[in-house]
Amino acid sequence: MNFEVDQRVRMKRTENVGTVTLVLPGNLVQVKLDGGLGHIPIPAEALELVSPPKPKPAPPVVVQRTVSKAVLHEENGVQLAFDPQLNNEAEPVAYEVYLLNSTSHKIIFELKALTGSNQRWSKSSILEPNSKKRLEAIEYRWLNEKLSLELDVRTVNVGGTGPRHFEKVRVKPSQFFGKYVDVPELYREAHLYPVFSRLDSTNTAPAAAPPNTGSLKELTRKHLASKPKPQPKKQLTQTDIRERLEFSETLDLHLTALVEDPAAVPKHEVLQLQLKEYDEYLDRALRLGVDSVFIIHGVGNGVLKRAIHSRLHRTKFIREFKNEFHPKYGFGATEIIFD
Repeated sequence: MNFEVDQRVRMKRTENVGTVTLVLPGNLVQVKLDGGLGHIPIPAEALELVSPPKPKPAPPVVVQRTVSKAVLHEENGVQLAFDPQLNNEAEPVAYEVYLLNSTSHKIIFELKALTGSNQRWSKSSILEPNSKKRLEAIEYRWLNEKLSLELDVRTVNVGGTGPRHFEKVRVKPSQFFGKYVDVPELYREAHLYPVFSRLDSTNTAPAAAPPNTGSLKELTRKHLASKPKPQPKKQLTQTDIRERLEFSETLDLHLTALVEDPAAVPKHEVLQLQLKEYDEYLDRALRLGVDSVFIIHGVGNGVLKRAIHSRLHRTKFIREFKNEFHPKYGFGATEIIFD
């Protein structure tokens, strides 16, 4: 069956319902699933029509504009982003947690993930201004187990650290799926929770907040002890230039190219591992301003290729991507051309 944009469709196996947003080559249809599950490429034979198509809206006027790096960090404060990780059936099984520091402050932080009173994991580190850090994943089932995250933050100031900022974020499924928005810092959509709109000079931790754990205290102590004495300003280093020269414009996502022992990786974790490597690589490519890259995903059953193409459809600053025959890679690679 041929589908059209704006038609309402249902996945035959999972009963998930969504709206057609794009008709892709290879008998694939891109569908935006209800409930904030994102844009997913799905084989046409796996879909069925559930309602008549909506009237086609007038074509929008496309306005070309240049987005600078400054726009990506419009004083959004400190935020938590949850990036969906999909299985081979294009269903979310986990969410990678990112801490976004869109302030002008360098911060020391500790983040704990809990279900009820059970601590699942804890991460602490230092995060530079206007930057992000991938932390740990939360499992999909935790959303129904009273999931919460406790974020403890201090700014790094001259001679020490600033006051404590603490917030406990309670993640409720009914609200979680409504927070699926475009996240410029990730170049794609994710579930976004603003935590601190700004990091003022006053303490915002409530009296009932749990005390700092040893890890955060130890991190602060080590940072202060290792802080070098102020040095005269030096000329800009060539770090970015060196990184650009050493950057490979080809990423091989075959499991044999990613790990020493492919047999040790459980089958259900292979796709997540490959997409994690892809996300980190594409982030570096965008940051370094390369013109184009090749992602080698192989032919196989097409699951990895479809997952990558789904991400590319919602990634900013991509002029085009194509999976055409290449004399070296055949049809097993996708070329990405950046703006």
